[in-house]
Amino acid sequence: MHNVLHADDTPHRIALGLAIGTFLAFTPTVGIQMIIALALAAAFKANKVVCVPMVWITNPVTIVPIYATCYGLGAMILGTRSSDGQTETLFSSIQAASNTGGWASLLEWSFWVNLGKTFMQFGAELWVGCLCVATVAGVLMYVIAKRAVVNHRRRRQIRLERRAQRRTTRRFAKAVPARGTSA
Repeated sequence: MHNVLHADDTPHRIALGLAIGTFLAFTPTVGIQMIIALALAAAFKANKVVCVPMVWITNPVTIVPIYATCYGLGAMILGTRSSDGQTETLFSSIQAASNTGGWASLLEWSFWVNLGKTFMQFGAELWVGCLCVATVAGVLMYVIAKRAVVNHRRRRQIRLERRAQRRTTRRFAKAVPARGTSA
């Protein structure tokens, strides 16, 4: 949070970078999210430094609940019947893809092939749900982040001005002798 608020960029570019990263975090583009985030941040002139870490919202620990929830939302929006068996299959497929071999499996091609097959099996519902959640999360992140950066900078400027005023007052008080004393 400290690094975001103190990034040397405009509030718009910082907020846009965070929004792009958040949007991509909720899309089923695991494995290429950082590449897409950097490309979009460059295309929209957003802050790349704050963009990339946001895609890490989806990681082997959070991917199952996020994508299962998005799948359920997508199934509800599309009106497809999501049986408990399908949802459980999605949970187990994603969990199996993310748990085989631990972190080292992320470097293996078979992990990404299996994860891709899982996403293709539940394609439309997953994409619709993910895009809805991603859009809402991205827009909220932009609004909240821009407001936070602007407010932080405004409060910081006020603190700096008060500090400078106190220093000036102290210097003036030392330079001018107190009443009733002779110089």
